[in-house]
Amino acid sequence: MITEIDWETAWAAGIDEMSRLSTTNYWNRRAEDYSDMVMASDCNHGRNILSLFEREGLLQKEWHILDIASGPGAITIPFAEQVCRATAVEPAEKMAKALLSYAQRRGITNIDIIPQTWQEVDEAAHAKSYDLVICCHALWQFPDILSQVRRMEAVSRGYCCLAHGFEAPSETSKLMESLGIYEGEFDQFITIFNLLNNSGVYPNVDVIDYTLTRSIASAVSSVEKLVEKYRPLDSKDYEIIREHVQDHAIESMYKVSGRMGVLWWKVA
Repeated sequence: MITEIDWETAWAAGIDEMSRLSTTNYWNRRAEDYSDMVMASDCNHGRNILSLFEREGLLQKEWHILDIASGPGAITIPFAEQVCRATAVEPAEKMAKALLSYAQRRGITNIDIIPQTWQEVDEAAHAKSYDLVICCHALWQFPDILSQVRRMEAVSRGYCCLAHGFEAPSETSKLMESLGIYEGEFDQFITIFNLLNNSGVYPNVDVIDYTLTRSIASAVSSVEKLVEKYRPLDSKDYEIIREHVQDHAIESMYKVSGRMGVLWWKVA
């Protein structure tokens, strides 16, 4: 007997807690440490996604891209360096401020900010305005993921792209387990791939490796705030986090590597 899986229901159930806890206020609190990581890593995963589009012979200088849930610009910055214009959808004010500050330091002047969540953006006002619409590491924002993908397609005149890590940095996973934080085994990447296929979207699938680099202070802060999403910190937590980061730091920098799945398709 073959059981048919309702992938939309599976998705909504799988990301329910993450979506509920990861509010705009949470990401405002994370702006400093997350920005430190993006800058110290030189937008590593964003540059690797950019390289993917270059290898495919798709990237064009005249492109205008839309980066949904941009944060401090891991995707926005490298693409803005290579295309005509980049627009970032980012509701967290401190994240958007960090993005513009980073762009200014690099002499980049072709970035616009839409200070809203993607759900708040008026798709009709942006219909067929972008050559690439991308959402990376932020799919958990959308319990109604298929509706939001359709809205992405509505504002794209070229391509859509969804990217998400599917092989988390092992050291990070071990640390969180030692702190009693288990974010579950729900596979966002496989679920969204199957959901898209069932809806008639057949994306290209690629895998990229990435390395995240950050200062010790940034690494400690990021883990502390992640734990605080679930429960208050105690003195033992502080000790475990600091000891782990110090033990895995090289020349005062903390590095972790992982793998990301990239789904991309041309919009009809």
